[in-house]
Amino acid sequence: MQVRRVYGHPQVRNLAGKVAIERGPLVYCLEEVDNGTELHNVWLHADSRFSLVDGTGLFNGKILLQADGARLQHTQSEEAALYHYDRVPGQLEPTRLTFIPWFSWANRGEGEMRIWINER
Repeated sequence: MQVRRVYGHPQVRNLAGKVAIERGPLVYCLEEVDNGTELHNVWLHADSRFSLVDGTGLFNGKILLQADGARLQHTQSEEAALYHYDRVPGQLEPTRLTFIPWFSWANRGEGEMRIWINER
């Protein structure tokens, strides 16, 4: 089964610039336990190729996907001002993203999950 990128209709504002990942009939997601916090600050590269990874443990018998992406590493604390007149300090750093089948999430503790992720 091939991995496909799915895009929302351009009029759906919350999906602008975002992509979802499917493989066969399965929708995949990012989960905090694999990819860290602040998943809204993670991007999948538009030209990233996906690797298929055999799952182990809880994911035994399932296929996970991995791809190159980027994460915004910023220095702002939660107490920092909400708005800035200059760009928020930080830079995009390369990261390896791990996607799991959506139906399998929330079995390894509490944490963020995202289906629609930033793409650049």
